[in-house]
Amino acid sequence: MKVNLLLNANNRAWIIQKIAERFRDQLPAFGAEATITESVDASADVVHHMSWAFAEQTPQPSTMFITHLDDPLKMQEARARLRRDVRLGICMSRDTMQQLIDHGCPPSSVYFIGPAHDGLARPRRIVLGLTTRLYPDGRKREALLHEIAERMDLSPFEFQIFGIGWERTAERLRAAGALVHDHGESDDYRKDYQAILEALPRFDYYLYLGLDEGSLGTLDALAAGVPTIVTPQGFHLDLPGGITHAVLTADDLQRVLTDIAAAKQTLWKAVEQLTWTTFVQRHAEVWRALLAGAPLPALPEVAVSGTETTAALDAERRRLMAANALSPRRILASISRLPAFRALRREVDKRRLKH
Repeated sequence: MKVNLLLNANNRAWIIQKIAERFRDQLPAFGAEATITESVDASADVVHHMSWAFAEQTPQPSTMFITHLDDPLKMQEARARLRRDVRLGICMSRDTMQQLIDHGCPPSSVYFIGPAHDGLARPRRIVLGLTTRLYPDGRKREALLHEIAERMDLSPFEFQIFGIGWERTAERLRAAGALVHDHGESDDYRKDYQAILEALPRFDYYLYLGLDEGSLGTLDALAAGVPTIVTPQGFHLDLPGGITHAVLTADDLQRVLTDIAAAKQTLWKAVEQLTWTTFVQRHAEVWRALLAGAPLPALPEVAVSGTETTAALDAERRRLMAANALSPRRILASISRLPAFRALRREVDKRRLKH
């Protein structure tokens, strides 16, 4: 199967070109090849318009990428292209697909394939800040950190520690996978305190485990807007809303750290399956089905994230659509996408991009 990816000059050097290049690079893994051109490749089996705004009739079966339908003119244009020029519109979401159906597109003319990402972005570690000295009698209860370092993987965490005596604890935390910056102390307490104040806003949480009435560092952390993982005792109890997570035992600390790490893991899980491999494979399956005259692959079940479509969302959409419909710029853009003006727009876009 040979796929012709039609990429208008207006869409080059940005996200749509990137998507086209991902298709070209990964389609061979699924027994297909791709060309990226501005005009139709007559040797292709199927044509995929990288933007619905520039879709036209082609001799081959064709599909088009649909996104950003945020005014009624765009919705009408996309619907017209599906009725006149293009066999199938492929949206990035079930939501947009349903909007097109609600605006009169036959369900058989629209489909959705979720977007993909490069997998290059990585979450930074969760920064836990400690600003206290340790003492030979263990009054700061650093033993709780030793215990959880034996129990759990601490690789999601970074410890920023200010104060003397942390060397042995730092080693144990590192052995459990944590990144540890042990800043120690200098002989100038004013300079050390300034370093703490500068570091505090970068903490995700302030951590204090002692049961010796409280840590003045807790006050600085709260003043900097930093959530706390501290013991519920002493003057900590007198700080309204100042204890974000209360911990007394190693079990408490393990539970809190596990929950915090899991919350970030949940965010990653939301996009874990949205790979370019899956994205390209699903398109290849759709194109093969079109060429064979076979039913399209079943759409996946999607768990709704956040708020489902509600009356409030529908009302806001209608308000936005109405406002955008009256925008002179959008009306002009819509006119420029009419077949009679497309050649002129291509030429204008080419000259604009050169300069």
